[in-house]
Amino acid sequence: MDKVCIVGLGYVGLTLAVTLAEAGVEVLGVDTNQKVIDQLNQHKVYFYEKGLQEALPNKNLAFSDHIIKGCNYYIICVGTPIDKDKKPNFGYLIEAVSSFLPYLRFHDTVILRSTVPVGISRKLYTEYGLFPGTYFAFVPERTVEGNALQECKTIPQIVGALDDESFKKVEILFKKFNPNIIRLPDMEHAEMLKLIDNTFRDVTFAYSNQMSLICDKLNLNLHTILKAINKDYRAFVPSPSPGVGGACLTKDPYILMDLCRQLDVTSLMIETARKINEYIPKNIATKIIKHLDGKLSPKILISGFAFKGNPPTSDIRFSPTLDLLKCLEGFGYDIYGWDAIVPAEEIEKLGVKLIKERMDFDVIVVMNNHPLNRQELLNGNGCLLIDPWNLYDTLA
Repeated sequence: MDKVCIVGLGYVGLTLAVTLAEAGVEVLGVDTNQKVIDQLNQHKVYFYEKGLQEALPNKNLAFSDHIIKGCNYYIICVGTPIDKDKKPNFGYLIEAVSSFLPYLRFHDTVILRSTVPVGISRKLYTEYGLFPGTYFAFVPERTVEGNALQECKTIPQIVGALDDESFKKVEILFKKFNPNIIRLPDMEHAEMLKLIDNTFRDVTFAYSNQMSLICDKLNLNLHTILKAINKDYRAFVPSPSPGVGGACLTKDPYILMDLCRQLDVTSLMIETARKINEYIPKNIATKIIKHLDGKLSPKILISGFAFKGNPPTSDIRFSPTLDLLKCLEGFGYDIYGWDAIVPAEEIEKLGVKLIKERMDFDVIVVMNNHPLNRQELLNGNGCLLIDPWNLYDTLA
């Protein structure tokens, strides 16, 4: 019987672990964060993901802070962040491989799920002790936070395998929960697919955000324009946003830019898109500061701290709201906050007060698109409403 070890129990690893366990596979989830392991062993999920809490406990699922021998599949789901120079950092990746290398046996299978630059999967196999006779593949994670359990089972699983036997091993495992498998010629094709996918979304969102800057200057309603563009027509232009956040879309374009530099290929469009999306929270801060100039003890309400609201998530990593707060530091504003999913203590850690009753505000900023209506808490008499999502026609 197959036994799977998943290394890294973040949004990617934990949702995959639960999905495999529900499909009848014996799974060991491993993470170096003892607090995370303790919570999971108490059947408590430490972040919000639709359906995840209900999926625990599962008799096929165990958690540990270290590798236990006896597994024949090892799936790497650790982060691959970028450093201060916007270059990929492989520290977690190397640490993950080193953790299970002593337990790896002939004919075991290693699957890399983390996003990496083109060529890293092959380098990992050839340079870090994965000996001949070990099967290897790159199978990128592609689920959206907030709907990951459903998408794990439905959207195509992309496989870039070392060889035919490696592909067969991955196919046997992943078909236990998803029949839709797409094989690419090699690992490099699969690595590039993931970078193209996420960077395309960042560039597309940047286009809408650029249009929002133009329409704002012309006093035009971009949402009215987009509604007309997108109705029964071949084009689809997404809504503008208060910036593009999350661990993937803020990181993966930089991985692709770094590759472009190595290849001496222009990355101008990718760079410009990222700059636009990073500029949007700063532009919102500029509007707020200008509006509040001269006002005594102004109150600001920020609605939405997770990097997105629909599908909902509790993930505040690289949220545009964090960028906005940084821009507003030092002005002495009284900042209140609310989020439908993010725990209250996480918001208060940011130095933001929780809104608990109806109040008068000088500025209200809608930073994510969670559908829950909170108008009963808002008093819009004379306040500045910044609502990039167009969720509110008027304030209560």
